[in-house]
Amino acid sequence: MMGLLGMFASSCDEAPEAPKPQENPQEPIFASGDITSATDGVLASDATVNLETYRDETGIPVMKLTEVKSLPEGAAIEYRLQLSATEDFTDKVMTLKTKAGEDGVYTVDPFSWNDAHVALFGKSPKAKTVYYRVPVYIEIEGSDYRYESDNYYAATGSIEVACMDLGFTIDSAYYLIGNLTDWKVSAEYPFVHSDKDVYDDPVFTLNFKVDQAVLDANGGGCYWKIAPQRAVDADSWDGVAGPETDGNDALSGKLTDEEPGAGKITVAGIYKMTINMEAMTYELEKLERPEYIYTPGGANGWNQTNSAWMQYDKKNEVSKGYYGLFPVDGAGFKVSLEKDWNNATDYGAVSEDPANSGKFVLGLEGKNIHPAAPGFYWMSAQYDDEAATLTTYEFTEITRVGIIGSFAASNWGSDVAMSANADNTVWTAEVALEAGNSWKIRFNNAWALSLGGEKDNMDHAILDGENYEVEESSTYIVTLTVQPGIPTVKVEKKK
Repeated sequence: MMGLLGMFASSCDEAPEAPKPQENPQEPIFASGDITSATDGVLASDATVNLETYRDETGIPVMKLTEVKSLPEGAAIEYRLQLSATEDFTDKVMTLKTKAGEDGVYTVDPFSWNDAHVALFGKSPKAKTVYYRVPVYIEIEGSDYRYESDNYYAATGSIEVACMDLGFTIDSAYYLIGNLTDWKVSAEYPFVHSDKDVYDDPVFTLNFKVDQAVLDANGGGCYWKIAPQRAVDADSWDGVAGPETDGNDALSGKLTDEEPGAGKITVAGIYKMTINMEAMTYELEKLERPEYIYTPGGANGWNQTNSAWMQYDKKNEVSKGYYGLFPVDGAGFKVSLEKDWNNATDYGAVSEDPANSGKFVLGLEGKNIHPAAPGFYWMSAQYDDEAATLTTYEFTEITRVGIIGSFAASNWGSDVAMSANADNTVWTAEVALEAGNSWKIRFNNAWALSLGGEKDNMDHAILDGENYEVEESSTYIVTLTVQPGIPTVKVEKKK
């Protein structure tokens, strides 16, 4: 028995492998150049394609088959129109089948194209740039074969296309109404918008305050809806939008203007509301005071990140202000609460007239800020916590930056001048310091404005900060860098 089992095991081990199935690679159905094509109709024209004009048509002509050298029996050629909002087709791609017609002209169903356009761009009636490419397929007995290769397209390019009239309108302006306006359809709380056409940029933003008193007076909620400009102009409820469910307290969701409910805010505070009136969505964000604000301008390439960052004066709760130290050129600058341009958080001046103090203006109406003359300045900016807005600003021109301390060359009586680089962003001085010496950086030979280290982070220079000290006697190079970012101080031994 054991012998039989052994023989059985050995036989299994030595059994031949099953033969692999024979593979017959698909022969090319057409050789390169067997099919010749040309764009036709809207793809052959430079005119804007208005899909509305094709609403009653059976098809929109796009391609023409000009020559086929040989076509297998039962085979059919099909073009597919691929559409994208990006030239490299890395974003969403919509593919539309075509229908062969007379004289070899292929067409696309107008409503299929319109659905694809809305999927790519939304319902905006304004023409958009659409990128297209047209692969070719051969259909035989229910199977599709790509002609030439996966990289071959019979046509590529771009056209301007406007969708069908879907009765969709974006107003020029929108307003928050509700408990804050005693339910009057008014322009008291206007949303901020960019300088772009509303169909190119359908996003509007608004910062507003909800007091606890408002919540208490309305059963614990501040109720809201969105009124379009046409409703405010006519003092009507035409087009007023809100969430689908009345009393919805979600911080984001869909809007509707068909029997809309009222949104509900349940916590007091400062809010930023963002609405997209093409996608019909809203988002609420409860705002906190920014840690830093930014000073994009001519001296830093109008770039928030590369600018000097103003920091909040944590030691002076009375002033409620930010401060910063930076150069200003003749182009001036603006102040941003965020690291990118946003009309809801960007501030300018009342006018471009040079002045060492003034009021901030939010959004597009704000002009470039100019102190009395180009130069190096200390700037303070006042911030209203209750309204979550900047209010006023003031400049102090800096004519001298110095190091003062207990070291021999100063003895807390006079300072050692620091020298600036070409653009006044980096200041340095060489100072002989003894172990245990303490010192600070001050401005204009006075104590009104001085920088020291932040406790637990001495590289970070703050107003009226901690004294700097060294542990070893030597000659040091002290470097103050004012931008990009917040002021920093570096101390290195002279080599």
